[in-house]
Amino acid sequence: MQPILPFQGWRLTFFQGVIFAVFVIFGLRMYQLQIAESESYQIAADDNRFSELPIPAPRGVLLDRYGTALAVNVPAFNVTIVPAELPASTEAELEIYNRISALTGVPPTRALALETGQTVRSIEELVAEGEGIAPFREVIVAQDVEQRVAMQILEEQFTLPGVDVQIAEVREYPTGALTSQVVGYMGRIPAEQELELIAQGYNPAFDRIGYSGVEAYLENILSGERGRIVREVDVAGAPIGDPVELELPSAGLNVRLTIDTELQRIAEDALRAQIARVNADAGELVTQTGSVIAMNPQTGEILAMVSFPSYDNARFARSIDVEYFLDVAADPLTPLVNHVTQSVYPPGSVWKLITAAGALEEDVVGATTLLNNPGSLVLPNRYAPFDESAGQRFVCWLRSGHGNLDMIGGIAQSCDVYFYQIGGGNPDVSPAVLAPDGLGPINLFRYATAVGIGSKLGVELPFENASRMPDPDWKRRLYGENWSTGDTYNAAFGQGYVNVTPIQQIAMAATFANGGMLYQPTIVREFLDAAGNVVRPFEPIPMRHLNRDTLPVNAPLNLLLLEDMIMRGPSSLACTCEPNSEFYSEARCDPAGYTAQVDINPDPFLEDWRDYRVHLPINYAFQDSFCSDLRFDPDYSPPFVSSENIRIVQEGMRATVTEGTAQSANLSYINVAGKTGTAEYCDEIARPLGLCVPGNWPAHAWFVGYAPYEAPEIMIQAFVYNGGEGSGVALPIVMEVMEAYIGLQNDRQLASGPLDLSQVRAAADFGPAPRP
Repeated sequence: MQPILPFQGWRLTFFQGVIFAVFVIFGLRMYQLQIAESESYQIAADDNRFSELPIPAPRGVLLDRYGTALAVNVPAFNVTIVPAELPASTEAELEIYNRISALTGVPPTRALALETGQTVRSIEELVAEGEGIAPFREVIVAQDVEQRVAMQILEEQFTLPGVDVQIAEVREYPTGALTSQVVGYMGRIPAEQELELIAQGYNPAFDRIGYSGVEAYLENILSGERGRIVREVDVAGAPIGDPVELELPSAGLNVRLTIDTELQRIAEDALRAQIARVNADAGELVTQTGSVIAMNPQTGEILAMVSFPSYDNARFARSIDVEYFLDVAADPLTPLVNHVTQSVYPPGSVWKLITAAGALEEDVVGATTLLNNPGSLVLPNRYAPFDESAGQRFVCWLRSGHGNLDMIGGIAQSCDVYFYQIGGGNPDVSPAVLAPDGLGPINLFRYATAVGIGSKLGVELPFENASRMPDPDWKRRLYGENWSTGDTYNAAFGQGYVNVTPIQQIAMAATFANGGMLYQPTIVREFLDAAGNVVRPFEPIPMRHLNRDTLPVNAPLNLLLLEDMIMRGPSSLACTCEPNSEFYSEARCDPAGYTAQVDINPDPFLEDWRDYRVHLPINYAFQDSFCSDLRFDPDYSPPFVSSENIRIVQEGMRATVTEGTAQSANLSYINVAGKTGTAEYCDEIARPLGLCVPGNWPAHAWFVGYAPYEAPEIMIQAFVYNGGEGSGVALPIVMEVMEAYIGLQNDRQLASGPLDLSQVRAAADFGPAPRP
């Protein structure tokens, strides 16, 4: 028998199998490396081979409506060191550190920093860290040094190998505290936003973002698009040859605001002076807070927005002054908060404009119908209806009463009892004269909602407060109580549960003054490119058509996002587009193309269906959680008001100035109209001080006025926290600012050409329609 050799038979077969398996494994691994995962390995290799650095984009500047700079870019000088280019000698390296330290004040070594008690990182530490990461990349060792220091370093650069000066861009706010609530400020990217902003192309190591004001709201427009430079580097990180790729940055757009800086300064000075007078007259510190807004009621442009007290954003320009920031953040007057858009207050009698319009439109009372208005109205106790002492007494500000008043007189005299009656009814008045339950809480909710109460109006500032218009269901859910007639009485004249932001109050008043259009209040006039060319010109933005007689015929009308949500429920724009809504649908969320239909005929037996759309302000992100199935009501009918009824409300505001509570606003050379407001309150400040005494609560002062009455061009509203009577405290502020505005406009017109005084006289001589 022939013997079996070592590599024959099963041994050879096994060995061949092993070799085959090895080649299969190698082949699969090669496929994995070269094909399946080649892209990831190529990326990893490129990460080692290439060095990519961002090129910052010039940030857009902010200007006022006449070109005054509000936020500009200025150069900052940073001292840098390239670790690989430092001398090999430790002694020579330390000499460089010492020289840079002498010029910049940054400690040269950690030992010296500890010895002198400095908490900043030393030059030695910064360079060592940079050397370990990328030795040929510049390390910033001193930021924003004086120009004199930068020039000195450049002069000595020959003796300071590896040291250079890098020119960067920082923000400067020339108008400082005057416009800080509008402009805002910038800061480093917070840790909690890093991942989100990295996905948008930001680099937390280099970039700064807006923290408040327009700087924050228009961040994506002002910041532009960053560029980048890609270089091939060796194993030590030293660049090899020319850049492989270069993408130049695209500058952010410049923004011309609607703000008039001169008028802003006058408004702030007037508010400061009046607050000082109130405190001086009282002999104690009564008030420290207030606001002034000047607006063009025909366009929604905000010419002045003063929230007092404020802060100096110039202290946050180059870097945030931490000590100053902590001081203003801890201030109980909250100067970092823009009280115009973020704080809510009881609106007082200015609110009566809404009640008046609703009552006229719902035929609660005739415009010329006279109602008797004693000094008080007693709401009977349902359990003791014949015992007057058991009833709840609602008093008028004029305890002797106003007697017989029609609608215009009720507005002009700001008679509380008149508005109790038309708001909640009066069983002692014949139903033929006054609807039994008055306007009622549901209708009051409808008309208030229609003029923006409970909605964010979209002014281009972050953190706007939508407030909330109360209604019976809201009270039942929040307090576990039924809505009472007393609640309606209070709500009818702007008290009780009703709260608004100052921006909502003036937008509401402007809607009646301009004839029935709620415009988006805006502080942005135009976007401009780097060459100063207008990229997006100004156009007024209608948010809500209120006047039934001027509704567009061949185009969709505008309703508010809140109204759409109430009517349409799960299929509304808010519910389909809000990511946290259970009805969210990315496929159905189409804000630009969204339209729906609404029946605008108030007659329940007749229909007039019209298309409507919902306006969304720039950068609106559906993060407000408006969608709530608790508020769905398919039978909800958004209200409209006729031109005739709006005219009556306007005449009431004119009569307020000519014969009512604001007669000191009656100028001889131009017709002014307006509405006073004195809003009692009891909040977290007044309550601990024991000021919430029933029947003698403290009060905020309001006044909103506009001119000319015939063709409104300027509307100004003043609010003084705990100021007292609106006619005595807020009104003088408004008139001082209004007369200054007229003077400024005349001066500007004279500077641009001769002024036609005949037009001014004609406007002054032209009065309102005669009272019926």
